[in-house]
Amino acid sequence: MSRKVMKLSAVAGGANAPVAPLGAASVLAVVAGVAAVVGASALHKRRAAAATAAAAASDAAQVAVGLLRVHVPQNFRDLVKNDVLVEKAVESVARSLVIFVAGRDKHEIVNYTSELYSLVWDVACLQGKPLLDIRIVSGFADAHARSWGDLVLLPELNAVFGEDALVDVQRLNAQRFERDGLFAVTYHPLAMHIERRLSPEFKYFENEHTDLTPHDVVILGGTFDHLHNGHKKLLSLAVSICARRIVVGVTADKMLVHKSHAALIEPLARRQQSVRDYVAFLKPHVALEVVTIEDPFGPAITIPEPAAIVVSTETVAGATKINTIRVERALPKVHIFVCRRTESSTLSSSYIRERLAAAASTARS
Repeated sequence: MSRKVMKLSAVAGGANAPVAPLGAASVLAVVAGVAAVVGASALHKRRAAAATAAAAASDAAQVAVGLLRVHVPQNFRDLVKNDVLVEKAVESVARSLVIFVAGRDKHEIVNYTSELYSLVWDVACLQGKPLLDIRIVSGFADAHARSWGDLVLLPELNAVFGEDALVDVQRLNAQRFERDGLFAVTYHPLAMHIERRLSPEFKYFENEHTDLTPHDVVILGGTFDHLHNGHKKLLSLAVSICARRIVVGVTADKMLVHKSHAALIEPLARRQQSVRDYVAFLKPHVALEVVTIEDPFGPAITIPEPAAIVVSTETVAGATKINTIRVERALPKVHIFVCRRTESSTLSSSYIRERLAAAASTARS
């Protein structure tokens, strides 16, 4: 039997810190679906205390069934926020994830729900969870459809995920405690992850307010095995903000021996030539330097002059680490340009090698 109580949100200042008032949209929605119960019984208090105690022991465990509320994105920040909410919820749920979509009107809710099925499937496959049960509920007014309040009371529910850093968990569980057989659910705050992804140091290409003025030197790195559209996207974006020189680091063969189907990885020389050919096609007169990467950071921590670096949302943490190292070496920070990673489960060299391996196996049989 899976745990019913997994983790309570961390409160800055210790266990006795006061609980902040519910203010953000997702928390208001929880409260709207769960009426506060005045004068909770001693049994309810003991349940809440037990939930708190169990949380410390199960912080790293996955929940069986989770509930996530998202809003139809109205701007770029909303889009990135939803990326993070979905990624972290999928990462934390073992069996079933229910997503409630809120929005301004039925049309935008239905359209985004359709897009969300593809997005969540892609994230689940990327995380090795193709069998994760994804259920998306459109939150428009319908007397016969499930509401957010109905979902909060699902008997099998273990945890609620949201963007708010602090939630009154006892209040969240008040109505569940009134029903026989319902255990406490826990709240998993994802605000910290959202803040990291939306750090001011990240300049997103998709954000219409990003300054795309060209930089003299632009850096990017990768494996570039079986050059595919994901690689071409990064190279194209790098070219778009380059005024003079592009430095592309290509991972050495010795660093790829533990990759899936490593025997099918193209030799270093071929991968480097693919990069040269594509950049030359895009911008023939740009100065291109293709180097071999033999450590996790490549040329990004040694180039002395100011530069920009192009990464995807998958590798933003590495870019942050690069700037930390550059500061330690008294080098100027690089400007971090980021593109959202989409179609991640199939737009990858690993997927191509898997298909090649499968084709070879079929040919032999």
